Amino acid sequence: MKKILTGLFGLLSLAGFIYSGITIYKNIHGNIVNSSLNRDIKRLTDEKKTKEAALREITEKDSQLKKDFNRLRAEKGIKVVYLTFDDGPTHNTSEILKILRNNNVKATFFVIGQNADMYKQIVDEGHAIAIHTYTHNYNEVYSSTENFFKDLYRLRDAIKEKTGVDPKVTRFPGGSSTTRASKALKADIIKRLTKEGYVYQDWNCDSTDASGNRVPVETLVRKSTCDVREVNLLMHDSYAKGTTVQALQQIIDNYKSKGYLFETLTVDSPRFQHVKQPEKVD
Repeated sequence: MKKILTGLFGLLSLAGFIYSGITIYKNIHGNIVNSSLNRDIKRLTDEKKTKEAALREITEKDSQLKKDFNRLRAEKGIKVVYLTFDDGPTHNTSEILKILRNNNVKATFFVIGQNADMYKQIVDEGHAIAIHTYTHNYNEVYSSTENFFKDLYRLRDAIKEKTGVDPKVTRFPGGSSTTRASKALKADIIKRLTKEGYVYQDWNCDSTDASGNRVPVETLVRKSTCDVREVNLLMHDSYAKGTTVQALQQIIDNYKSKGYLFETLTVDSPRFQHVKQPEKVD
């Protein structure tokens, strides 16, 4: 009996020793794993910060280079025209894209929330896509700052979903000088746009195609030809603007004959603004 008890005690001791060893191993192994994991996390975090800092530096240098380029271009007197189209896309957009393609000319489309499947075609053909609010409903977008941005984000997200582009150029419905919104509301919207990295563009040359439907082609061509070094031309590709499509080839020919370059609008482009936007806000 004594031998049996002694044997059992030995087995229990051995089991306890083994259990303790396993527990110690688990603790040591866990500490090693955690320590290794923490080192990996720190390394990856440091790498992320380094790459983000490098990307910021590259972005800032790129932006400064573009500004320097624009300044030098102005000094050299190089003429540039920015063709812009609001309120599409529609069937007229398809016709406009054909004309632009045939002339190897690029434009900027300030789209709204309709016919979203056409967004990708605009981008794929090398044009700039920009925000003109989703609904383009003055009563809605100018009812408050929050409603303005709710509408803007809705269109931004739709563009991102269809094209992968995160647009940062926008145009106020009616322009930044619109009287449909109070000065205080516009000031608040402009401050937030600036803080979030958006740049809004108005125009300095108006085709007047928004003055009515089927404005005569001759009128559109005459009004669209502005004799300034940098032209931001306002046109529309909404449903009723068939004569804008008909006038476009003559408009392009006029600017080509005068030696203009055709470019798209970006956040680094010269700003054509009726109400000036600050460079930054606190």
